[in-house]
Amino acid sequence: MHRSIKALPLALLLGLSACGNDDPGEGPPKTVEGEWATETYGLVVKLRGNQVELFERTEVSCLPLAAGALEEGRLPDVDLRFRREGDALVIEDSGTLYVRGKRAPIPDLCTRPPPSPKDPVLNFDILWNTFNEQYALFDLYGVDWRARYQQFRPRVSATTSDDELFALLSEMLTPLRDGHINLGGGERHFSPKPFPDDFYENHDAVLQYIDQHLMKGPGVTRTGGGQLAYQSLNARVGYIAVFKMMKFTEAADAASDVAAAGKAIDEALAALGDKAALIVDVRFNTGGHDAVSLALASRFTTTERLGVSKKGRTRDGFTPARELRFGPAGPRPFTKPVYVLQSGLSASAAEIFTMAMAPLPQVTLVGERSLGAHSDTPTRQLPNGWTFGLSIEQYFAPDGQMYESVGVPTDVAMPLDCASIAAGTDRILQEALRLTAALP
Repeated sequence: MHRSIKALPLALLLGLSACGNDDPGEGPPKTVEGEWATETYGLVVKLRGNQVELFERTEVSCLPLAAGALEEGRLPDVDLRFRREGDALVIEDSGTLYVRGKRAPIPDLCTRPPPSPKDPVLNFDILWNTFNEQYALFDLYGVDWRARYQQFRPRVSATTSDDELFALLSEMLTPLRDGHINLGGGERHFSPKPFPDDFYENHDAVLQYIDQHLMKGPGVTRTGGGQLAYQSLNARVGYIAVFKMMKFTEAADAASDVAAAGKAIDEALAALGDKAALIVDVRFNTGGHDAVSLALASRFTTTERLGVSKKGRTRDGFTPARELRFGPAGPRPFTKPVYVLQSGLSASAAEIFTMAMAPLPQVTLVGERSLGAHSDTPTRQLPNGWTFGLSIEQYFAPDGQMYESVGVPTDVAMPLDCASIAAGTDRILQEALRLTAALP
């Protein structure tokens, strides 16, 4: 399902600046050299000369994440920039990542010999502690995480098999009905909130419909690395489908994706801008970069607006809310009626797009509530090689509401009905066309 999650900078992208200055006009740059601990993401950072080391830390572990020599101020294959902001270290990518850190000595855990990778107890403890220190939504799901520890930890021992451990961890995570939580180990995969059953029951037929009618076919133009397609539905209505909020280009960094996405949407609007209305379809979009979502939304406004705001989980609570804003961009903003199609498959950065679009005066959301999985979701790796993801932030729409779990609401309700799509009837698209027919 990544994916039904946002693309994560710590494992993707490139570009790390070794030093910075919060006020370049006054005095020499403030060094970032030294040892740091971040308030979110659970990172430990060591910067010495041109050498960088990053660790993932919990109370019981400190595991290497990335290391290397800076090359002209960059660490290859990691889209991170380091700069000073007052006394704090700030880590950013070329998208919307913003992580603050303070000076702190490297914990002894980080310099010890690596632990036995197959130890079931250690792997359990690392996963539990990562959630305990970083997960942002326990209150939303009404889960007492310490009680879960007391219930499940006694069931783990040195003789617990991989199958037993995976089943136990899955059971422990089940009450967190969060579409961004995932656990993977070999052929084993688990999420406490998978896509609806009718999607899986009609999976192949739905994908065939998307391929034949939305991605291809007479009059369909596909652009942006295949992630955006557009066509004229009739003399008055244009149609734009966005399949992901990432991979608009082969370049790995978010900034390149944003530029390529902007070029793709501008191409579509140049072709369809004379239409009386547009239908923008993100029903089958499982996410990507928030920055791409806001870049697309920027083509539909003439004023700067709030896209979303978010708070990161810290050990003691949450960071202050940070706003992600967007303003007009592109040669030809479209301010005539726009019908945004959304479904329970719309996830993560696709939901950031619909939250940003919903307040625009010309926009009507049509379909069903989205998946309800918004947070940045770092992918963690256990010593045994298994991976897991967790939500480390709380996202808020421009109306101040948090639509995590429940999904972004629509103005015109219509279920996706995968069985009907499999049979060739697209009820949500038909409803949007019906609405456009009533326009003057």
